[in-house]
Amino acid sequence: MKKTTKLLSSLIVTLLITGSALAEVRTWTDTSGRQVNATFIGLEGENIVLQVADGSTHTFPLTKLSAEDQALAKTLKPAERPVTIDSLVLSGIQRANPERVKSGKNPLTTFNALASDEQFVRRVYLDIVGRIPNHAEASAFIKDSKPNKRAKLIDLLLDSPGYSSHMYNFVAEMLRVKDRMDGGNNIRGIPYINWLQKQISANVTWDKMVYEMLTATGKMWHNGAAGYLLRDSGMPLDNLANTLAVFLGTDVACAQCHDHPFSDWTQRQFYEMASFFGTTETRYRPQRGKGGEGMQMADVKGKIMPEIEKIVEKNGMDMTRLRNGIEQFINANRYEVNDTGSNVTKMPHDYKYPDAAPNSPVAPKLIKWTKDDGDLECYIAGEATAENPRRAFAAWATHPSNPRFAMAIANRMWKRAFGLGISEPTTNIDDPDQSTNPELLKFLAEEMKRVSFDLKAFMRIIYNTRAYQAASTTEFVAMGEPYYFQGPLLRRMTAEQTWDSYMTLVLGEPDKYEKPLDDLYGNTIDLDLNNPKLDAQTVLMKYDAFRKMQQKEEALLGGGLAEAGTMEDAKKGKSKSKEPEPDMMMENASLSFGKLVLRRASELEQPAPNGHFLIDFGQSPRNIIDGSSKIGTVPQVLSMMNGQAQQMLTSSDSLIFRTMDKVRTPSERVEAMYLTVLSRRPTMNEKQIAQRAIGGGDDGYANMVWALINTREFIFIQ
Repeated sequence: MKKTTKLLSSLIVTLLITGSALAEVRTWTDTSGRQVNATFIGLEGENIVLQVADGSTHTFPLTKLSAEDQALAKTLKPAERPVTIDSLVLSGIQRANPERVKSGKNPLTTFNALASDEQFVRRVYLDIVGRIPNHAEASAFIKDSKPNKRAKLIDLLLDSPGYSSHMYNFVAEMLRVKDRMDGGNNIRGIPYINWLQKQISANVTWDKMVYEMLTATGKMWHNGAAGYLLRDSGMPLDNLANTLAVFLGTDVACAQCHDHPFSDWTQRQFYEMASFFGTTETRYRPQRGKGGEGMQMADVKGKIMPEIEKIVEKNGMDMTRLRNGIEQFINANRYEVNDTGSNVTKMPHDYKYPDAAPNSPVAPKLIKWTKDDGDLECYIAGEATAENPRRAFAAWATHPSNPRFAMAIANRMWKRAFGLGISEPTTNIDDPDQSTNPELLKFLAEEMKRVSFDLKAFMRIIYNTRAYQAASTTEFVAMGEPYYFQGPLLRRMTAEQTWDSYMTLVLGEPDKYEKPLDDLYGNTIDLDLNNPKLDAQTVLMKYDAFRKMQQKEEALLGGGLAEAGTMEDAKKGKSKSKEPEPDMMMENASLSFGKLVLRRASELEQPAPNGHFLIDFGQSPRNIIDGSSKIGTVPQVLSMMNGQAQQMLTSSDSLIFRTMDKVRTPSERVEAMYLTVLSRRPTMNEKQIAQRAIGGGDDGYANMVWALINTREFIFIQ
């Protein structure tokens, strides 16, 4: 079969057939004589829709066909239209028109126009890998004339390290992941963060990841998945409310205190669900083994601390300055997930409903969304593991037949691509039939199951749809107003996308600069508090290594902007700058600019410290689910006027300027600048204005870079 270059250009849409009967395949010829074997699906206004052998459908102007085929198409009976994501979106658009007309808006007939290559390349880089394309990447895509270049770019980006980095940012915000957890200065989530990043990098499926988090035992540095429950150590009811909201799209937080006022959840049901975690502890309580061996926490304080004090004083140090740090170091080892044989869940002391007494024990019982849910396999799976309540809950929650698990994550992933969920808020799919497009929401849930919860495979489907590849919608959509996905919404970059785009501008390929020493925290913090042989000398040696950990991390800051793009040489001792010290030769050495560490957002402290660019631009403080902000603020304006990030971008050492130095004429430099910052070539008028502005040399270039970065075109995703 001959390939056409324009007949079926760049409109590849993933087709997902649900048992449709297909019409006869025939050969179609375009006006240039090129041919394709395809099935006639139907006419859409002035366009024809054909389906090729791989199941994908293609929509293009009827006038592209030969006169004979145009006449034939007008006589053919449309085939039964296969159910696809795009067909369901179109149905939703058509149903919306009466309401749109009533509200004074123009009716919609189809998707927005196809996004230009410049818009698409920038959008797909930001959506998949969380950053703008660099100069070479944008230029290569725009110059590519192959008809399947969009699908190929999607595959390339999904298989790149940037995908894992950006997906981690999404998951970390959803799960409220913190580097410094609430249990004290020494309780750090680094092992949990590392575990999450490795799971995402390995493309572990969502159901397996969630199951591991819900059933994990031990300390974080022994089992990173335990970090999920330890994130809310000592707060099992809050953790359950978050678990239901994130993984099942069920917001029942208020049912902790009373029956839910807006849904069928009761307080009793909430505590019955909480009872699945009633045998789980998140604080270590050492138990004596056979014969009474083992060490209680009181023994550690009573025996080891006095010995530590003697050693410290013998070495001429002040114990009063070290005591608090040493005690926190020891106490960090109390944070451990364990299952006991006793369920401690009880009704609250002020329980006021007649179906149970205050303080009465509560047996585990799974919630049902409808009266027929009990026949689903997920409930049978839960009963099969009833001897371990937490595993029973996890088996039920993550089972494909659970009415909400696949739907909740599919709705969230759709929102990542389009800027809005089909059901909002994503934490509360109270009634799927009340969503913007119920058929689409249910179809996406089935697709999530079909790909076995492979998030990368699911997003590949979404990114290849005609709906996603349409131009963005710029009309205002008020909070609570339905949106029908004729294209992605115009949306502001997240803090992480903005920062990672800056890293692209100054580093070129930011994924080469990773965080160092990811296992050092776990190796230095770990103590076995139930080991009778644990002694003061061991504790002090570990504590000393723990204190030096940060110094070793800081030693890996191996250069500034001028070294961007030369890190591989630096690691080999071949940098043109000063030969690096041995510590800086280690893997994953990082660059810095002032106090800014030049790594991607996923490779920095989670969340960033107060005053950092990421926090100023709306990064979630990770205290609530989905806690980020995209609202413009005064600190953002001040940062862009005279902040470190602005200084970094306009520095003559920045990679932006070195990119422009590779071309000779002012005209070529302006083109390089626009491709680098905005992923497009300048218009003739823009080029003339820019050439006048850069007449002053480096200051002129710096001013132009600053101006482009502050445009709405840079800040928003089209």
